[in-house]
Amino acid sequence: MTFEFRPYPKSEQLKGHQKPKDRPKPKEKRPKKQKNPQLYRGRIIPKKKERTAISKKDYARMIEEFGDYCQECGHTPIHAHHLVFRSAMGTGGWRNLAPLCEKCHTRAHKDREFAEMLRDKRFRIMGPHYGRDKYSLFMEGLVPNTDDDTYERFFEKEQSNAK
Repeated sequence: MTFEFRPYPKSEQLKGHQKPKDRPKPKEKRPKKQKNPQLYRGRIIPKKKERTAISKKDYARMIEEFGDYCQECGHTPIHAHHLVFRSAMGTGGWRNLAPLCEKCHTRAHKDREFAEMLRDKRFRIMGPHYGRDKYSLFMEGLVPNTDDDTYERFFEKEQSNAK
């Protein structure tokens, strides 16, 4: 018993399965709405992941303010370390970041006293709210709105009070 292989064109294979020409066009997809957005006094507060992430702008500003070498030992390359940890809602803003080499960065996560010393240094320079973002300050009632200018003015006052 032998079987013959007889290929036939795709058009024959699809006979009877042709798409109708008057088929409706698919609807445009709308952007997904944020699931259960956190509202506070009429403002949508971004999720923790967005608020604690480090943007390129904040990373560049950290380097501009503190240099592109480790704050403690002077080595390079550097890692951006959250002084107030992300788990404690420390933001990714440049005020909460410290340039540290890999060795010092690991030490900051393992040695509590070292991490506290780094936070204390920043506290003396920037004031007590350096690890907070504009949404945290707004929810605490320290700024009247979530505007960037208001946020910067608040920190200018904080820094002048710290010195």
